[in-house]
Amino acid sequence: MRFSKKQPEWFGSAVGLAMVLGVVLIVLIARLADRGTVKLPLISPHTTKVNLPTSYQGLPARILIPDIGVDAAIEYLGLTPSGDMAAPLGSTDVGWYRYGPLPGETGSAVMDGHVVGPAGEEGVFFKLNQLQAGAIIQIIDARGKMVSFTVIRSESFDQLDQPIAVFSSSSGTHLNLITCGGDWDQVTRHYLKRLVVFADQSP
Repeated sequence: MRFSKKQPEWFGSAVGLAMVLGVVLIVLIARLADRGTVKLPLISPHTTKVNLPTSYQGLPARILIPDIGVDAAIEYLGLTPSGDMAAPLGSTDVGWYRYGPLPGETGSAVMDGHVVGPAGEEGVFFKLNQLQAGAIIQIIDARGKMVSFTVIRSESFDQLDQPIAVFSSSSGTHLNLITCGGDWDQVTRHYLKRLVVFADQSP
């Protein structure tokens, strides 16, 4: 008995469907991985950047911190290949972690910014260490709506520390701002500390 090498008519369709499902599965796994454990950013002029989206209606557009003279545009950031939160492209801009809550939503919205620029100029968060408890931070979205936050405290963390409180909160509405602090390490080309300002939504 001779067996025909011709495949059934449905065989090609089945193979094609399997390939499509495989691609979809890979994409989903990649997206879930990108939303995994978040590290505090190593914010320096040498930090890896991510591509920025164009514009988003209703997402945060500007940040105002009157006490330290901040009035800056907001970029939308993801993660670097090493798993750190990316830093803003410009030293005068602030970056919002786009996989976290929007400012004003339940949870901890996180933003970061440079303390100095690549030429040694003052960065947007150069004076962040001067913020005192009770200071007001205002976020304006692309529709012109404003939400205000009140500074609760500031904390300094070592470079390798990964405090859960920065990115995770089970209740409340928070905004946490991150920048560099401490001494500059010429070997790693990063600051040795990171300053985090914790703020809660104003009543």
